Amino acid sequence: MSHPAATLCIVFTLSIDAPAAGAARLRLSGHFDDVAARQVLHAAADAVQCGCSRLVLDLDGLSSWDDEAVFAVTGCTRLARWLTDGVAVVAAISPGKDLADRAGIGVPAMMATCPAC
Repeated sequence: MSHPAATLCIVFTLSIDAPAAGAARLRLSGHFDDVAARQVLHAAADAVQCGCSRLVLDLDGLSSWDDEAVFAVTGCTRLARWLTDGVAVVAAISPGKDLADRAGIGVPAMMATCPAC
């Protein structure tokens, strides 16, 4: 009797913490798809509405991403206009680095490691 091949499902995880006073860090891991993109945008907007002064978007835990992830990352970086200390994108390794490049934020001046990480 043969068994059907198991389907590998890569789950997306979003964790939120505060690496420093006034900062909110969104750590993304797994597969970043359209559902995850909505979750990330909502979480980022909530952080801004709650009064944080800096948003850190950590992409280093990603294993893969869909095109919708590009729009979510771009949307998060555009929130910088409402944040005193702006938005930092942590994307030192692929596929997170590839996503940052595709979103047009691969310029070293816009990418920074969170000093509290």
